[in-house]
Amino acid sequence: MSDRDILKSTLAATPNCLSAEQLEPYLDGKASHPHLAECPRCQGELALLKSFESASPLADEGAAVAWISAHLDRRLDSIKNPGARSRVAVQASGMQASWLARTLGLSGWRLAIPVVGVVTAAILVAFFLHSPKEPQLRANNMQQQSTVYRSEEIDVTRPAGTVSQAPRELEWATFVGAQTYKVMMMEVDHKRLWAAETQALSVEIPAAVRAKIVPGKSILWQVTAVDSQGKTLASSQVQRFSIPLPQSSESKQQTK
Repeated sequence: MSDRDILKSTLAATPNCLSAEQLEPYLDGKASHPHLAECPRCQGELALLKSFESASPLADEGAAVAWISAHLDRRLDSIKNPGARSRVAVQASGMQASWLARTLGLSGWRLAIPVVGVVTAAILVAFFLHSPKEPQLRANNMQQQSTVYRSEEIDVTRPAGTVSQAPRELEWATFVGAQTYKVMMMEVDHKRLWAAETQALSVEIPAAVRAKIVPGKSILWQVTAVDSQGKTLASSQVQRFSIPLPQSSESKQQTK
């Protein structure tokens, strides 16, 4: 058997292999599963899942987004009114043609036509490609809403990570200027499970929702601060918590 066949058989899935959802409770390394210790495939899947969950934005991502947003703001009128852009180009072409006609005289019109074409093409290229040399530090959206900086985030208190039982409430820290807080709980695929709005720094989870928080199932939640005019001020990072699956008697013996 070749090395490739050996590797393929080693990494092949078995009936005992854990799914991505079953691997999530073991991301923090606090809990263990007997199958993980002996299965290279599940160990690799867990490593990939950790890498995905810990992904962080690139160092220059904020500047790039700011530059794109500022460039779109400058071209907003031409994007909404493409006809006006065409009229500007035609008028510029006419002005250049008139100037060349006076300079070269009527007898030189055959020479003026290609020159006018070159000048018009240069004007259009400059119109589309003109951009600042340095990216702007602030990024406003196309509706001119208030600027939101990436560093403005709400600090959450609990729950997060591995919990022993279904939590009764969600808690977070105060955010300056917030009038109300909007809270949303989600499945791992970001499907909405429950949402609420409050002026307090915590919200009680209804019993019907708590019944859906079962061992081995990860739950996501996020809180957003809103001012008195209904504008979003900041949001927290998407938080994740889960109740670990109970260990079997065989697993407990191996742990001991």
